[in-house]
Amino acid sequence: MKRFELITERQRIVFKFPTNFREVSADFLTRVTSHVKVADNYTLVGLIYHEKLGNIIITRKQAKKSFTAGVVPVFIKSGKADNDFLNNAKVKDKLIIASSELALGNHVVCPNNSLSLDLFIKYLDQDTTLAQRYHNNYGVSQCYFVEFKLVPNCDIKGFYSKNPSLVNDEYITISFLNNSDSDSSDSSDSDSNSDSSSSSSSDSSCDSEVDA
Repeated sequence: MKRFELITERQRIVFKFPTNFREVSADFLTRVTSHVKVADNYTLVGLIYHEKLGNIIITRKQAKKSFTAGVVPVFIKSGKADNDFLNNAKVKDKLIIASSELALGNHVVCPNNSLSLDLFIKYLDQDTTLAQRYHNNYGVSQCYFVEFKLVPNCDIKGFYSKNPSLVNDEYITISFLNNSDSDSSDSSDSDSNSDSSSSSSSDSSCDSEVDA
């Protein structure tokens, strides 16, 4: 987690941003969307973005409206459907869906979403002393944000819980040196393997079709 403080004229706001995909919990996603009722044959999708805070802050200071970020579309919940394809999907399972279809989805407002990029920007724009307090050094960590959209079930081509790890088979043999086996642990959820890139934060027009 990355602690980041913003100070407005009337408030001090302390964010604790996830710095990897695993830190965005399924319980959080369920809780902040509990008020959303999903129509038949539709699915509520979570868009989990990641970007460096410094990039976001510099972009805002330059009065730009959007920035580039990676995004992972994940399953939240579905309404009733004629088929049972999504019945076995769990909260935070990664979805296979084209970016163009996500872009056409309906944005869903979740007032309790403390990981909303719009919420962060709201307070960021009110903090006039940020650069001086942080000496323009906002760290190098990627931080994660979440937004939500409704899409038709027919747009979802598949889903999976995590990426399988590369293992030895008839085509490849990997031997670890200097007890480095631990370096490969939980690689299926590593940030570099679990997301796609080139997404606009403002309209969720994102490249999210396949997670490597």
